[in-house]
Amino acid sequence: MTINQPAEGMALAQAPGRAGTSIGSRILRGVALAAIVCWFAGCGEHDLPPGITKKAVKFEDVPANVRAAATKAIPRIDFNEAWQNLDSTGKLHSYEIRGKNSANGKIREVRVSLTGEVLEQE
Repeated sequence: MTINQPAEGMALAQAPGRAGTSIGSRILRGVALAAIVCWFAGCGEHDLPPGITKKAVKFEDVPANVRAAATKAIPRIDFNEAWQNLDSTGKLHSYEIRGKNSANGKIREVRVSLTGEVLEQE
């Protein structure tokens, strides 16, 4: 078996889907990759004030006044997850509490100060 070499100045045909993909498909892949990266970058603790970190705690360990404020702010939610929001020195700033509406399955969150003031809800 012999392999024919292309004449000088002639390029080998490229297989579809390889290095010879069209500019449009490369742009489309780039846009899709950028969208995925942006989506992941948008997830997480973006809603917390700067310098605040989260520490998971048992829901039962959240003070009663904070749990009551969360329940009042978003009724009919079965709260079962909680985090302490700590400032850069480790001092407790607020609590974030999450639960599910048993009627429609929607997840809801509320951030409550140590005094029971609702700071944010979603």
